[in-house]
Amino acid sequence: MSIPNQDQAAAPAPSAASISAAMTALGVYAQPPTDAELDEQARSVGGEHVLAAVLANALYGASIGAGMLAEGHMLAKGAGGQEMSLARQQVIKASGAEGPGVVGALHWQTGQVSQFLKAMDTEGCGPVITAAARSARALLALLACSTVTSLEDGGAGQITEELARAREELIGALAELDELPATAAAMFPHGLPGLG
Repeated sequence: MSIPNQDQAAAPAPSAASISAAMTALGVYAQPPTDAELDEQARSVGGEHVLAAVLANALYGASIGAGMLAEGHMLAKGAGGQEMSLARQQVIKASGAEGPGVVGALHWQTGQVSQFLKAMDTEGCGPVITAAARSARALLALLACSTVTSLEDGGAGQITEELARAREELIGALAELDELPATAAAMFPHGLPGLG
């Protein structure tokens, strides 16, 4: 499905060097890579555009870590829901998403979450992760529908399919949750409070 405003003139792509500089500022590197090392990395992954995307996602991950740490300190100092909301609004604001583009940004973030949950589910992490993975895929499908802003949008024809996918995933997630009491009884023979 498309993301709103994708047909507008795109902003210039960030270079691998500029993203690397941002990662250096966050303290990700013990020693920042040289231009020659960045060139070699670009060649090994298939080009500058691939390396820029790889590094941008690494920067996103480093930023998440910095955000979690900062929020932890904020909460330890007594900040509440209002402050948490203010802090978290900056994620979308910093992404540059506005109006319908906010849903596109949320769709992208949900794709990140969904991918990791799917990988964990593949490793057999249990019914709670399976339910979470299915729920994330359902949310991803619903947000994909929400990114369509007009019938002329290329993704408009996929709305019915995405809604069916969301429904199927939610039914699957509910089935996993319904099985939790039996699963918990097998995993915790002495009982688990609230399940039984």
